[in-house]
Amino acid sequence: MRLVGACCLLAVAVLLLGCSNRQGTVVTRSTSFETSTDEDAVLDWVEALETELRQSPRPFTDDEWTKVKQLCENSDPGIRIVGLYLCGFARNDPNRRSEAIQIAKNLLSDQEPNVRASAILTLHDLDARETASEIKSLLNDADEHVREDANAVLQAWGYSVSEPVSQPTE
Repeated sequence: MRLVGACCLLAVAVLLLGCSNRQGTVVTRSTSFETSTDEDAVLDWVEALETELRQSPRPFTDDEWTKVKQLCENSDPGIRIVGLYLCGFARNDPNRRSEAIQIAKNLLSDQEPNVRASAILTLHDLDARETASEIKSLLNDADEHVREDANAVLQAWGYSVSEPVSQPTE
């Protein structure tokens, strides 16, 4: 559960950094993550999208979804975590939800423990209960926080971690 708090703090830090340094900056939606080296533009875009999706849940545009996937493929683990966080908003997007689940499932095997833990939490946000067996395999992860988050998500879904994942408790 500590990692849940840490992820929340990371998201808040990213958002505060974006807000505190660039108040009044106009965010353009055409910023390309492939060619942009301006981290501030990326942070501004993430902040604006997150705020918009929280205020008015809606499906992603094609451009937004392309950028979210680029974040999830970034070489920086912190950026991958931000991408995973945004993938959680695909719960409001029936056309992107299954792809978001697949992205998060792929990142369950990331080399960075915080990315694996974030992938678990994203799958929880997406209510991807069909991934319970993949999450159960992380109960034996080398990282304590990954194990804790896997346990917490499985229990939230009604599974007893001492029993096979295929048998949710009532």
